[in-house]
Amino acid sequence: MEITADIYVDKTSVEVFIDNGAYSYSLQRKPAADYKSILEFWGNRIEIKHLELFKTRSIWK
Repeated sequence: MEITADIYVDKTSVEVFIDNGAYSYSLQRKPAADYKSILEFWGNRIEIKHLELFKTRSIWK
């Protein structure tokens, strides 16, 4: 099975939109100061075929 995912990560939350919003998931995050991983994928036989990263500016500055 092949899916697409848009994943938005900031300091306090993660939002995931699967197949252009057909499914979505949101969670609050509180990473520890010594936490080195930003995002992890897990499951059976996951292959990431294409990954793009974009950095945005804060709206609070």
